[in-house]
Amino acid sequence: MRLSLGLGRDNTRIFLGMIFNEGGLGIYQTLWPIYIASLGASPPQIGLVIGLLGLCRLVFLIPSGMLSDRLPPRTLIVSARLVAAFGTFLLGLAQSWWHLIPGVFILSAGTIAFPALSSTIAERAGNGWARTRAFTLIYTVGPSAAYLITPTLGGFIAQHVSLRALLFISAGLTATGAAIFSTIERGSVSSHDGPPVTYRSALVERPIRLVLMLMFATIFVLTMGVTLAPNFLQEVHSISIEHIGWLGSGAAIGSAMLGLLINRVGPLRRPLAGIALGITAVAGMLGLLLVGRGFLWFAVAYLLRGGFMLAWSTFYAALGEVSSERLRGRVYALAELLAGAGMAAAPFVAGWLYGWRPQAPMVASLLTIPLLLLAIATVARLLRTEQPSEPALVEEHV
Repeated sequence: MRLSLGLGRDNTRIFLGMIFNEGGLGIYQTLWPIYIASLGASPPQIGLVIGLLGLCRLVFLIPSGMLSDRLPPRTLIVSARLVAAFGTFLLGLAQSWWHLIPGVFILSAGTIAFPALSSTIAERAGNGWARTRAFTLIYTVGPSAAYLITPTLGGFIAQHVSLRALLFISAGLTATGAAIFSTIERGSVSSHDGPPVTYRSALVERPIRLVLMLMFATIFVLTMGVTLAPNFLQEVHSISIEHIGWLGSGAAIGSAMLGLLINRVGPLRRPLAGIALGITAVAGMLGLLLVGRGFLWFAVAYLLRGGFMLAWSTFYAALGEVSSERLRGRVYALAELLAGAGMAAAPFVAGWLYGWRPQAPMVASLLTIPLLLLAIATVARLLRTEQPSEPALVEEHV
């Protein structure tokens, strides 16, 4: 039986590949800070390892745009994800927290795949709402299907086998995702008439700059709030590792529900509106974690955590609206760079704040979220009045 999502052949296969790819992440992500702590790391050292992962991603993302000009998309995507699988395997071999560093460095190289992946999705999806729908299904609903199962499974395995086993399973799932990506059309190396396309070519476009700046701020603020939430639940509220795994699956349910909501409600189909919804949901999560006194409170909080994935994925649709096909490869590389910068910087801040007081990272994030929502409203207003440089940039939502 053939799976039909209205995405077309290649995007359907990318959807399936992302289920395994994100399943590889979901099997350990919820317990990743706890795994680092189990190797003898203090809260600032946990922040250091998580932040280093983000910094290494930046190093590898810088040449990703140039690589997309020289390698076919499928070759780049599959090679990078196989490297990520090997890096994850190395993480499972670590005996002390600083042994994670080589694996973190190699795992980060797998990030090179995502600008090419995003460009392929955008190219195959078409324009307007079709593009927003494709990114929502592939980057939100598909991963949510994986996260529905893998965090709970990861919590069970960690409780009854070991935390270390999660990294080995993750490597296998990531390699499976790469195998599925290998079945998409090979594609061709991008070529455009006119002057060479550079990062500067994208950054001189004001709408692109605005959305990229907003993406960095959003990822930084939300990551600061959620990074050490599992440690908070374990150390402050004595929630078991297995139950924390259950909560991670709750985040997947919330993400899928929010993704379906923006598919059903017309006003939320606008990318910036969907991003605002995701941010607001994470604010609700942080508030419930701070005031909650029982597992049910935390279960609802993790449902709302699904807003993080929704906000992140919807930024790609927003960038697709304000960038031309000529610039899209560089724009998505910049998006990964800035999201990576936010993810790299936030854990350092979160680790330092957590060492001072466990509630501090969540409070800091929660107090900053109203400024993010104000910035989104401002950017939306500016984009409505912005004159696009190419007619193709103006798209109607239907």
